[in-house]
Amino acid sequence: MKKLFVHHPFFRLLSPLFSGALVYLLILLINNNIGQLQEAFLGQELYMCIGLAYLIQEYSRISLLLFERLQRPTSFLWRLALQLVSSILICMGLISAAMYLYFTNMLGYTPNGRELLIFNSIFSLITMIYLVLYVSHQFLYKINTDRISREMTAKQEIEADFQQYRRGINPELLFESLEALLVLMKRKPEAAERLSDHFSSVYRYILAKKKRELVPFSEELDTLAELIQLFIHLPYRKIVLGKVAECDTYVVPGSLLTIVERVVRSTIVSEESQLTLDILDTPGTIQVQYRPEEVLRGAFQTEDLNDLAGNYRFYSDRAVRVVKKDSYKIVEIPKLSLDESSHS
Repeated sequence: MKKLFVHHPFFRLLSPLFSGALVYLLILLINNNIGQLQEAFLGQELYMCIGLAYLIQEYSRISLLLFERLQRPTSFLWRLALQLVSSILICMGLISAAMYLYFTNMLGYTPNGRELLIFNSIFSLITMIYLVLYVSHQFLYKINTDRISREMTAKQEIEADFQQYRRGINPELLFESLEALLVLMKRKPEAAERLSDHFSSVYRYILAKKKRELVPFSEELDTLAELIQLFIHLPYRKIVLGKVAECDTYVVPGSLLTIVERVVRSTIVSEESQLTLDILDTPGTIQVQYRPEEVLRGAFQTEDLNDLAGNYRFYSDRAVRVVKKDSYKIVEIPKLSLDESSHS
């Protein structure tokens, strides 16, 4: 779409044949010599018109390329006016020079003013047609580019909404919890009821967080305790909270839940061992610390938290990251305040 068809080799080769023949017919019509077509159509004058058509069309094509690279003037109207005037003047100069050479060398006399006017008018019109094609092509390209850009933006927004919806629903945790509930209902109805309470608490928080930008750290911590109780009934390593800091800060809803869930899913399943998580308060960040025993198919890395990092970039310049220190793995998330979320 970006490349104009006048630059295509076949168009450059064939177009002057037809435009040159058309110019020849127009000149015969203007001079009332249309009867010459019955005598000798393929005459010297026809070849001369085709040669001039090649000259002007190649010049017009090159001028389009040159003006595309021209940086000034920046105004579209001034650039268009400059291109139009300069193209026509140079076209008239080329036609006049070519006509003078042809008439003096081939016919033995110089062309008169009427003949120059006819040829210059017709070939200047061809130059203007090239310019009109170029301008219309640029406008069409700009319109189509804007439409494609809007469509791509809409597509990205839809995909982002879908991913946000998918993360909110968390289908993997949902189906695992329902399957565990079905098993417990047959063997231990009381345990199934407790599992149902933990499940409802977690999902009530997950679904309600869509209406809130930030939540207090203590509220997120309470829901994390429900999630840990939910994981006890699932086939993963059991989780124990070690050191848990108390700090007056805010987090993006679901931050700790997402981190703990991905830590659990990246840890080797074991009935004998347990996973101890420490939640520490440091200047500027909250850290989730644990000793990793990770599955072979992939370690827990910063890239696994890209969706969470994207949410935090809106509120803080600090990055969400996963670092390894000694025998521990540490997940850092920025501390937030209501002042930061207001963009003041």
